[in-house]
Amino acid sequence: MEPITPGDSQRIVAAYLEMLEAHAAADVYPASVRDLPHPKQIIRNAFEISMRTLAGTDQLTPELRDYLEIAYVSLADYVDDEVATLLREYAQAGQALAADHRLAREKVTTGAWQRVAEQSRLAGHLARAISTEADQLRSEFRAWQAVGC
Repeated sequence: MEPITPGDSQRIVAAYLEMLEAHAAADVYPASVRDLPHPKQIIRNAFEISMRTLAGTDQLTPELRDYLEIAYVSLADYVDDEVATLLREYAQAGQALAADHRLAREKVTTGAWQRVAEQSRLAGHLARAISTEADQLRSEFRAWQAVGC
């Protein structure tokens, strides 16, 4: 694989940011890793190069840094298709239960209740994995600050 140039990294990051903003506007969470304009690792490398370039040219304002950090950490929200589907279905079932104003004992026979009951442990595990990845991405991003970005 050829190294990513600063110009390439800027285009890669811009494409990711555009897609991320569209997903945020549509409230897409979690999203499929297939939706990314480039593989996660390419985007990660492009972010690091872009951050170093911006810092080296005194263009990295605190506001831009914060925006880019949030965007970088949001990479954790891009997961395998099966994970995205399961978490979306789980969230929809939870919303259906919340919207159902019957007593709990009357809800236990619904499909939403069964989905939540069956998938709670797995959904929790997957949410923790996403959170762990987000923490790792945040630490990585902040480590760039410590070495001169």
